[in-house]
Amino acid sequence: MRKLPFLFCSLLLLTGCWDQRQLKDSRLVNGISFDTTEDPDKILGTVRAINIRSSGGGKFEVMDEFYEAEEETVSELEIDLQNKVSGQMDVEKAFIIIVGEDLAKSKGIAPLLEPFFRSVKGYIASSIVISEGTGNEILTLNKQDSPIVFEVNDLLIGGVEEAYIPDETTFTVWNHHTPKEKDMILPYIKKDTEDKLKLAGSALFNDDKFTGHTLTTSQTSLLIIMMNQLKKRGKLIIQSNEFSQPLTLAIHKATSKMDVKKEKGKVTCTINTDLKARVLSYYEETTPKNIKSLNKIASKELTKKARELTDLLIEANSDALGVGEELSVTYHDSWNPDTWKENYQEVKITPKVNVDIIGTNNLK
Repeated sequence: MRKLPFLFCSLLLLTGCWDQRQLKDSRLVNGISFDTTEDPDKILGTVRAINIRSSGGGKFEVMDEFYEAEEETVSELEIDLQNKVSGQMDVEKAFIIIVGEDLAKSKGIAPLLEPFFRSVKGYIASSIVISEGTGNEILTLNKQDSPIVFEVNDLLIGGVEEAYIPDETTFTVWNHHTPKEKDMILPYIKKDTEDKLKLAGSALFNDDKFTGHTLTTSQTSLLIIMMNQLKKRGKLIIQSNEFSQPLTLAIHKATSKMDVKKEKGKVTCTINTDLKARVLSYYEETTPKNIKSLNKIASKELTKKARELTDLLIEANSDALGVGEELSVTYHDSWNPDTWKENYQEVKITPKVNVDIIGTNNLK
């Protein structure tokens, strides 16, 4: 454990995520991780918390602490962790939940989130991420400037704004899980050999279990666009043998239309994505390209990337695009959720991306 500047804690308390219990009697939990253990029936729970202690004279001492416990359920973990500290520990109010990849594969995340979602004290705006390796390794990293939880949070905020990762919370993940007609993708983080964190992209799910397949940040950006979930801005980098240098596009508007048909028992899906973009970075040493030719090349290359992406979704048996959701509405009478994932493997998905460059600094 270590001391934190009082100003840092003051900024945290202004967020309004905590109730009115006296701070000196509470551990303000800001991050939780869940992982597998040597006992397959148990879960390793790790909590990162801020402990505020009165040092007299109206002054406070702020300590960064972490605790670990192994139990079979999240509810039992909460009790065990509470018994290890004095004062009240608000486990439900962590705003970062990290699930290790092995646990996400074997047990899934629904049993982990259900107590949070059902609890009247639960903070359903918690961000959820999957980690390469264990979440414990991420959560217990020692950082000099701030608890690692806030570094993870900063990465997620930046990644969501740039459309590198999906924007998911306890609430949205639970909503994905309960209908079981569309699979979710969750942010995927990792640490390098120097113990520095990075956004690695997204983790693909089949129902509530991690498939083991991941997307890069660039693949995730394209998927977010194809799902019509681009909020503010996006960026796509295009490499082609027809360019001596990569072409970087800033996406200003994206519209994607999906058409799902079922004929003679076979399901086909076409996805047409139209992009309005500006050239953000482009340098050509040889023959300059005009906008019309750039549109053609960019459309061809992004369509190729979209095909690779949809092939990966089929391979992972992850219906992130919501083909099943569309089928359940359009062909409700023949919709069978129990056999859908077997049928999904036979779906033919045909994507097409059309690029319209609406501005550039140096091309005519």
